[in-house]
Amino acid sequence: MVEGSIIARYPADTQKADGLRAAAGLVLSGGPFLVVTPHPVIAVPLGAVAFLFLVFALRTLARQVETIRVDAAGLQVTGLWQRRIDWAVLDKVSLKYYATKRDRSGGWMRLVLAGGGRRLALESQLEGFDAIAARVAEAVLARGLAVDKPTRENFLSLGHYLPGDD
Repeated sequence: MVEGSIIARYPADTQKADGLRAAAGLVLSGGPFLVVTPHPVIAVPLGAVAFLFLVFALRTLARQVETIRVDAAGLQVTGLWQRRIDWAVLDKVSLKYYATKRDRSGGWMRLVLAGGGRRLALESQLEGFDAIAARVAEAVLARGLAVDKPTRENFLSLGHYLPGDD
């Protein structure tokens, strides 16, 4: 494994935009409850949408204070919650691509690591995501982990070859 640490954070401008979306969604879906008591047929779906925007706002807040550190021993996330997966216990890796357009020209990746009873997920908006993916690819190779075909193809799109069974 390559020595040296990688320290990464989610970009502030992305988090600011997500915070504004969450606030707008909360105002539009929760605001009516402050003015009137909606009929239950309206209140239930509106309340559900408000709850989803609240969860989104909390996730955005958590990401604003998160720092991801990758070193020779593993990957650690610090912030509201402390989480760590050491390379020695890594047993599952998944890298998925989620397209936002039919032609797949827009979208994001989600890297999920699991091991030692823990699970961590990182998204490609993370500054330093490519360097982190490179370290994860090294760990997959070093541990001889099997990954599914979409994960291999997504790592290859980032320039990291992982062998497969096919």
